[in-house]
Amino acid sequence: MFFIIQELISFLAILLWVFLKTGSDFWLAHWSNNASTSEHGNGYYYGIYAALGIASALITFLRVGFVTMRGIQVSRNLHNQMLTRIIRAPINLFFDRVPLGRLINRFASDLDLIDTMLPFNFGGIMHLPVNLLARFVVCCFAGTLWALPLAMIFLFIGFKLQRRYLAVYREVFRLSNFFYESFYSKIIR
Repeated sequence: MFFIIQELISFLAILLWVFLKTGSDFWLAHWSNNASTSEHGNGYYYGIYAALGIASALITFLRVGFVTMRGIQVSRNLHNQMLTRIIRAPINLFFDRVPLGRLINRFASDLDLIDTMLPFNFGGIMHLPVNLLARFVVCCFAGTLWALPLAMIFLFIGFKLQRRYLAVYREVFRLSNFFYESFYSKIIR
């Protein structure tokens, strides 16, 4: 239940951040359009723009904090589950077949991935679609509907490039794991 609440707060923080960022863009446009005819001084416009920027920074700090806390919880849970399963594994079936270098590499690489990559990638996965949708709304609001077909073309190209990149990345990752397994095995001996 705590996980769902934490993720909901993180998603709401993303929505609020995108709203504040888009609002600051609109405020800047309003300021530049009304600078010469306004009864307010520049201090008024600076103050509101600064308040929007500070609120955006605080929301970003909260979102990163929630995502990082969840990453630590997932890492701790994964480590405990991995260690429990390794300790309970039958000695003659598991430890004779699996070299210690592979075991240490698996622990180290999985935990490193969870600790360093997963929280920030998860934050990006939640942030980027919402931000992209907000940019499309701004483009449509500004009257540039031609951006939608252009975006579809770029999405298609992006998915094609992603497929090609993932195939190469998986192979490189497999080869690097093989190297580290042999390296750890030699250090242990």
